[in-house]
Amino acid sequence: MRQRDIAPDRYTYSTLITYFGKEGMFDSALSWLAKMEQDRVSGDLVLYCNLIELSRKLCDYSKAISIFSKLKRAGIRPDLVAYNSMVNVFGKARLFREARMLLKEMRDVSIMPDTVSYSTLLSMYVENQKFVEALSVFLDMNEVKCPLDLTTCNLMIDVYGRLDMAKEADSLFWNMRKMGIEPNVVSYNTLLRVYGEAELFGEAIHLFRLMQRKDIVQNVITYNTMINIYGKSLEHEKATNLVQEMQKRGIEPNAITYSTIISIWGRAGKLDRAPMLFQKLRSSGVVIDQVLYHTMIVAYERAGLVAHAKRLLHDLKRPDNISREAAITILARAGRIEEATWIFRQAFNAGEVNDISVFRCMIDLFQRNKKHANVVEVFEKMREAGYFPDSDVIGLVLNSYGKLREFEKADAVYKEMQEEGYVFSEEVHFQMLSLYGERRDFIMVESLFERLDSDPNIDKKELDLVVASIHERANRSNDASQVMKRRSGI
Repeated sequence: MRQRDIAPDRYTYSTLITYFGKEGMFDSALSWLAKMEQDRVSGDLVLYCNLIELSRKLCDYSKAISIFSKLKRAGIRPDLVAYNSMVNVFGKARLFREARMLLKEMRDVSIMPDTVSYSTLLSMYVENQKFVEALSVFLDMNEVKCPLDLTTCNLMIDVYGRLDMAKEADSLFWNMRKMGIEPNVVSYNTLLRVYGEAELFGEAIHLFRLMQRKDIVQNVITYNTMINIYGKSLEHEKATNLVQEMQKRGIEPNAITYSTIISIWGRAGKLDRAPMLFQKLRSSGVVIDQVLYHTMIVAYERAGLVAHAKRLLHDLKRPDNISREAAITILARAGRIEEATWIFRQAFNAGEVNDISVFRCMIDLFQRNKKHANVVEVFEKMREAGYFPDSDVIGLVLNSYGKLREFEKADAVYKEMQEEGYVFSEEVHFQMLSLYGERRDFIMVESLFERLDSDPNIDKKELDLVVASIHERANRSNDASQVMKRRSGI
């Protein structure tokens, strides 16, 4: 083209860039983008958005962010779709503040965030177990009267459950139809789990049977959740009967089903059933994963049948390489709290926990299951072993101290970590502010507020909202009002 004195136009460059992008040749695509800019040929929104989307699909979030910056430098105004895509990109890159600030940027340019914007942000926080932040986004969504959808409701039922707000989860679920949203099996399964974690066993059983009366499709997750609930309520026969019921209904039990049943039998002293079931599964060709193996191994160990446990370990594919640390991680990630705890304590006492990720894995497991005393136990063992927690772990530990009403210990840990030079995320500071508020120590609330207010790395709007909400919960409306007025200069 150039030899014939034909200058490439936007269409030419767009075709080349799109072609190389679709082939995954991003370096070549971006080199053509650079040549296009050198030739002073302006790109358009569609071109840049295609590149952002291709980068996102290939999980190359840095490139997506770079292209978004180029788009804005070129004077092109992103539309709602582009902004929503970038909320997802920043979230996947774990740039949480930047993701949330995009919603403010949208409003500043008169583009109102929609349901997709908020649900994308909610999903990001939930995936990273930032449930307090997810709740804050949901409150913002309600404040601007943005309509909810099925995804948002399902996410928030989960969030409420994680935050020990079973009443709010229940209310949202039963109000979905009033909002014109039909709950699906995910909605029901999530609320079942929330009921189980809150030990609202009667409500869980009622909801489970209601699904059947209304011919709402149930799946293996539904049954696994209910089997676990019956196990928690010490009704092992009903849990066993559910396995037979799901098979009659054509729902095939999986490894989680069987490992849950074996664990329940172990707690109920019905260990004689477990080996028979396990052998039946092995001979029937059912895929037996490591979680199921280790559940059975722990059942044997707890019953004092060490030889049987060793034989199962030998049966695993890597008998010489299955460490207790590996078993702890496998069971913890699968949510097998009792088995993971059993092995963790044995391993720690034997000096076999030498990987900091094992401590973190156990803290996450206990936090998910609201076992706050156990979170503190693992944290103390972690420090005893000479390991230093990261900012996220400190946040979880402070939360557990708060749930246990051990505010002095929380204060001591917070101050000790700071003296050792820890750099906390702002969420940890906000967590400590909330704990001071729960203790009604408003002198410390004010002191920490002033210190954080002078920190350039702290989001001042979020800080104001946190402190104002602390005062509001304590019925100190005047103080809450003063905080908000102080920032606005009123």
